[in-house]
Amino acid sequence: MTYRKLAMVFAAVSVVFLAGCPEKPKGPALVTVNNEQLTKEEFDALVPEGYTVTRENLPGVLDKWVSNALMYQEAVRQGVDKEPKVKHALKRLQRDYLVNELLQRITGSITVSQAEIMQYFNAHRDEFSYEAKIVRIILPDSAAAEQTLAELRAGADFAKLARERSQDMLLEAGQESRYFARGVGDPRMGGDPDMEEAIFALDKGEISDVLDTQEGFMIVRLMDKKKVKADVSVAEVREYIEAVLSYRKNHEVVDRTLSDLREKAKVELQPEAYFTP
Repeated sequence: MTYRKLAMVFAAVSVVFLAGCPEKPKGPALVTVNNEQLTKEEFDALVPEGYTVTRENLPGVLDKWVSNALMYQEAVRQGVDKEPKVKHALKRLQRDYLVNELLQRITGSITVSQAEIMQYFNAHRDEFSYEAKIVRIILPDSAAAEQTLAELRAGADFAKLARERSQDMLLEAGQESRYFARGVGDPRMGGDPDMEEAIFALDKGEISDVLDTQEGFMIVRLMDKKKVKADVSVAEVREYIEAVLSYRKNHEVVDRTLSDLREKAKVELQPEAYFTP
């Protein structure tokens, strides 16, 4: 964890404190700015795991906290924290912080075994030797996507429907992608390994089912697939496979938790209330 990242943590936590009222500081103060103190207890609670505090780096970190505290106090003095828009934003930040903390706790013990990595590798080994080129249609809802897929399966022109309907933010509608390999959908980078698996399982010219992705509901046609490596070793793709399996396990745990919470909760959706005068 770098000094810059630790400083950013202090900034983020100060925003959370703005939304709520922190308890009165306990223990010796490491730094005092006007009437605000940062105690050793508070400092230790903010230090990210893996960051080692030393006599050499502590003064610099505390000085960064002083700058943050001065700006925080000036924002409060000017009443920024009392503005309705800011109050709503701070409440949202506080909620998101707590949700992220909970997510870390319920997924923190998840591990991926060597046997699981090898099982995935053996099932998908050949895919890592290829690169693919596609054309795709992205639609905003599943109903439109299923209707479009039905038309394509009945013989409709893929490029024509793509130009007419696709809401692709990356590729021009109907445009073919460049060749890409397995691994660009690394979940650590916000990628979608499920989409990659579906694409590399297609034969040339074949059209996928509707894929529910982060970009929207996607239909893919495989334009070409070429072999670029004779073989690939597990060492080359181990890190990616571990990330994919960890990503899926995390989602399974979160989905189960949400399912249990929804069963116990009383939820009422009233979207029309937004449009009611």
